[in-house]
Amino acid sequence: MTTEQQDGNAAASGPEWNLRAVTWLSGTQFFMFGIAIGVMTVAWAEVIRELDLSDGFFGTAHLLLPAVGLLTLLSTKRLYHRFDHRQIGIYGQLAQIGLLVMLSISTHLIGLLIAFALAGVSSALIDTAANSVFMEIETRGGRDVMNVMYAINSLGTVVSALGAGALISLGMDYRWMIALFTVTMVPVLVASFLIPFPPINRDEEAAAEEGAGPQGDIGVRKLMRNPLFRIVFVMTVLGIAVESIVQVWSVIYVDQLLNAPIVYGGAAFALFSLTMMIGRLINAWLVASLGIRTSFLISAVGTALSGALLMAAVDLWLSVLAFLLMGMAIAGVQPTCLSAATRVAPSRVNVVAAAMMLPAYSAFIATPTVYGWLSDLTSLNTAMVLVVAAGVGIGLLSLAPPVAEADRVAAAPAPAALPAQQ
Repeated sequence: MTTEQQDGNAAASGPEWNLRAVTWLSGTQFFMFGIAIGVMTVAWAEVIRELDLSDGFFGTAHLLLPAVGLLTLLSTKRLYHRFDHRQIGIYGQLAQIGLLVMLSISTHLIGLLIAFALAGVSSALIDTAANSVFMEIETRGGRDVMNVMYAINSLGTVVSALGAGALISLGMDYRWMIALFTVTMVPVLVASFLIPFPPINRDEEAAAEEGAGPQGDIGVRKLMRNPLFRIVFVMTVLGIAVESIVQVWSVIYVDQLLNAPIVYGGAAFALFSLTMMIGRLINAWLVASLGIRTSFLISAVGTALSGALLMAAVDLWLSVLAFLLMGMAIAGVQPTCLSAATRVAPSRVNVVAAAMMLPAYSAFIATPTVYGWLSDLTSLNTAMVLVVAAGVGIGLLSLAPPVAEADRVAAAPAPAALPAQQ
């Protein structure tokens, strides 16, 4: 189907929008989201030092980010009654810029807490809006874009983590470093006001006319009745748990445990993000060729092995290698889970996207805090047992029958009605 044909189809159900333009803008927004993640991750080690916080206290304060994000997600269904994908994405970008500004000007704990709260709002809104659009593009365009978009997100993290670590090591104050990266986000925000986005909930009016069809009033509880959704829901928890440990603690791990300069910590996190980007590009091929079960099993083995290497913490380079392996391994879990969840309710992508983000933010609430206190009780490397446990859990869940059924359905010939849409 050509872009012009899809634009015409979209115009019939809402404002005219350009698939190619929306794809590029959404990818750029997700890239800048990755930029923000990398900047924050490198800055945490400096913030802990500046505010003289313990690992456990910092992990507890970090709870505010996912907690606010979770509350924002719980209100997403109401937000989508008033706003569309573009508006929610714009509000998310405004909160993202606000958190970086707050982080760059704050000298007290209250400023850090405000930054955490803004980070929660921005992450939830950007995640929901972006994933909804990616699902919409997959549904209308008939091709997988989720892994590619998440690879673009990882690329942003690579760029900012390397850049931020290098700038700080060259003597730049971390506050000026944050301000520098914040300026780069303004043009993308401006562009977001100019490009129309696809309409939401394409089946809503039809379902209402038919007496609320099977997807007419869908929510998390209804989605959880689907066996495949339950599996990918839990897998998302485990995958994000691993990502959250690396995002919050990787630079601190290298800085404190291995007593290496912060540029090495930033490089370790950047390399983790780089291998995630590569892993997600490979995973798109892997899922198409061998199915989601094989993808999940490879992720499980690699994640458990990388966690074991980090528990050993023999030296800096072995730890960096472990972060590389972990990035490659965990890369495909979340995007593959999101693509699989889309099949449950393909015309209510905003609801599915928000529901799938709930376990993500739940993991962000629990995991960094548990890791922080566990590292206080034991050590930063012993606490990596959480990564090993997550890898084992992903492996066990990948053996469940709904995953095999999803592979079987995906491998089945396309319905005869699909060529009519070309």
